[in-house]
Amino acid sequence: MLRLPGYFTGFRSKADGSAGLTFATQELTGDDFAHLKMHQGGFGWLVFKPMEAGELTEADMPSEQVEEEGLSPSKRLYNRMFVYWKQKINEGEFDTWRKQQLDVIGHKYIDKLD
Repeated sequence: MLRLPGYFTGFRSKADGSAGLTFATQELTGDDFAHLKMHQGGFGWLVFKPMEAGELTEADMPSEQVEEEGLSPSKRLYNRMFVYWKQKINEGEFDTWRKQQLDVIGHKYIDKLD
């Protein structure tokens, strides 16, 4: 887990109903940069607590699994494939791997047709 003080500088709504968030930090150490690079493209929790609200504590941290309820079946599959790729593959580009896997799945159905 990486904890950084930072500024929430903006957001933009996206076509799929999600949001792009922008944060800026103060100067970072080389270790912090390496940690950020290691998790780039990853899926996880983002917790923002304004400084005036006090110190960030364990009670502020989510403990439950990410809810998938309300997601479309395709988004749910996308998320599950990404977690698998991150844990088991984690090389190359995720989108390239995902498209290859979807092609494999598609061919399995084609092979079952008369």
